[in-house]
Amino acid sequence: MARSLGRRLVTAFLTLLFVSFIVFSLTHLAPGDPLSIAMGEDSPGRRLPAERVAELRALYHLDQPLHRQYLLWLGDLFQGNLGISFHDHRPVAEKIGERLGITLTLNLLSLALMVVIAIPLGAATAWRPGSRLDSLGGIVTYGLYAVPVFWAALLLQILFSVRLEWLPLYGLGSYDPASGALARWADRAAHMVLPVLCLTYGGLAYLSRFVRATLAENLPGEAVRAARARGISPAGVLVRHGFRQAAVPMLTLAGFLLPGLVGGSVIVEWIFAIPGLGRLFVDAVFQRDFPVIMGLTLLSGTATLAGIVAADLAYTFFDPRVRRG
Repeated sequence: MARSLGRRLVTAFLTLLFVSFIVFSLTHLAPGDPLSIAMGEDSPGRRLPAERVAELRALYHLDQPLHRQYLLWLGDLFQGNLGISFHDHRPVAEKIGERLGITLTLNLLSLALMVVIAIPLGAATAWRPGSRLDSLGGIVTYGLYAVPVFWAALLLQILFSVRLEWLPLYGLGSYDPASGALARWADRAAHMVLPVLCLTYGGLAYLSRFVRATLAENLPGEAVRAARARGISPAGVLVRHGFRQAAVPMLTLAGFLLPGLVGGSVIVEWIFAIPGLGRLFVDAVFQRDFPVIMGLTLLSGTATLAGIVAADLAYTFFDPRVRRG
């Protein structure tokens, strides 16, 4: 077990290094002067003196060759330093920390809603394949999966915010200093409804069909037939035999759910003007803020690889064949 964990961690570390080098190279090889773009020197009236520009290029190591810049960034990273933002000269770790909670809140709410709806729906359709519920569930879920997130977000804004005026249009809260804690909490919850729905529906559709396919493959097995013959209830058969046999393939998907949601929140946060990591990443790309881009890439890559390693370890726990292998 320890050997297997060590091997996976080494592989994940090397993969993360490779990804960081590719992203670092692509961002730095893009045309244009990143320092001028990041500091907003597009208008002649805002141009800095040449001496100041040279000082800033030396400060951010932009006067060094590309491989040297990457090694310097890597050295700072191993010391726990993600660098300084080109745009506002603040530590990248501080900027990410300010917005991490917002993005995690949105994505954890979406993940919880997705699991609560998708697993029972997938189990119900798998128990009676070919039934009306199965056909209706397939039509609805495939239809949801085919709807682009940006289109769904705009439609939801038009319907619930503009026409019905039930929910806020954008942002995380309405400024009202006289409101109490309960009113502020209710206002924050109302602002999160539409973004959470947009983050949920696509993954919900995919997860429910995955659960349905996995359970439908395992329910006809001998253990399930024997359990039915012993008079075990349908819910007991699903929980004790169906989900247990389907646990290993479902763990593959579980390892990617949260990192995938974090990546998908870029569009949602931009449309709803939510100051999370997705919005920060879009702003950093437009501003050519290399340290922020690299910090967010490192965070996303670490989350993805951590999910994969966790899924691999769960395989070892749930499947004895993997332990023996």
